[in-house]
Amino acid sequence: MYSSLVNGEISDLVSSSDRGLAYGDGVFETIAVQGGNARLWQGHMDRLQRGCQRLNIVAPPQEVLLRELKTVAAGLGLCIVKIIVTRGVGGRGYAPPATATPCRVVSAHPWPGGVDEDRQLGVHGVLCETRLALQPQLRGIKHLNRLEQVLAAQELERDPAKQGKQGILMNTEGFLITAISANLFIVNDGLLLTPRMDRCGVHGVLRERLLREQVARCERRRITMDMLREADEVFLCSSVRGIVALRSLETLSWEIGPVTREMQAWQAALMEHS
Repeated sequence: MYSSLVNGEISDLVSSSDRGLAYGDGVFETIAVQGGNARLWQGHMDRLQRGCQRLNIVAPPQEVLLRELKTVAAGLGLCIVKIIVTRGVGGRGYAPPATATPCRVVSAHPWPGGVDEDRQLGVHGVLCETRLALQPQLRGIKHLNRLEQVLAAQELERDPAKQGKQGILMNTEGFLITAISANLFIVNDGLLLTPRMDRCGVHGVLRERLLREQVARCERRRITMDMLREADEVFLCSSVRGIVALRSLETLSWEIGPVTREMQAWQAALMEHS
C-alpha cells in the first residue's frame, strides 16, 4: 500500500491556503528507494537544502525526512518517495508572511515501468516547442513551479507520433538544456559535455555526482544542435532512471556507444554503495 505523511501524520491533505498550492512556493525531491535504502540520499538533501535557502524557507531536519521516508516506504521494496517542502500556510498575496511554518509532505509511489528496458535499448527523443525561460535566481533548484515541464509533457501526449518519446527542451536563447525529467550529456572524442545551467534548468543529483567523479573528462558548455550533429553518443541521466542512451532526436541518430555503457556500469556500482 502506498501512503503519505503530511507533517508526520498519515494524511494526503494540505491546507487550501498553503503557499505551495497557491504559488508553487516550495521545493521537492524524487528519490529512488530500495528496501528502505534511499539512493543518493545526501545529494538529494543537499539540493533540497540549497532550494530552501534560495527561497528563504526553513528546511526540515534530514533525520526527520529520512525517518518519514522509511515509514512510507516500509514493505514496498523498490519504489519512489517524493518529498515536498512548502513555505506553509499564508494569506492572499505574493509576499510571504514572516511567521509561516513550513509544510512537509512525504509520499510513496510505484516504481516506473520500462526502466530496465530503456537502459538496455535506449530511448528516442523529440524537440519540444516549449522553451525554458531564463531565471538565474531559480537555476539549479527543484522548485514546485514545473509548468514548463507540464506544457512540454502535454505536447508529447497530444501528438501520437511523439508519445513514448523523451521531450528535449531548449531555453529561449536556443541552447539545449535538458530532457523533461532528465539531464543531457553528449560524448565527443571521449569528452562528456553537458549544458551549462547557470540561467535555467535543474541540477540533477546524478548529474552532479557524475560531474564530480568524472571531472577530468567533463565540461559544461552551451550546447547547440550543431554540437549534437557532431556527437559520437548522447545519453540522459536521472536519479530514478539512471543513465539511458538517447538513440535519436529529430533527424539525428546515435548508437549506444562504449562511453554510455561505461557510465551505466559506473552508475550501477554507485547504486550498490549509495
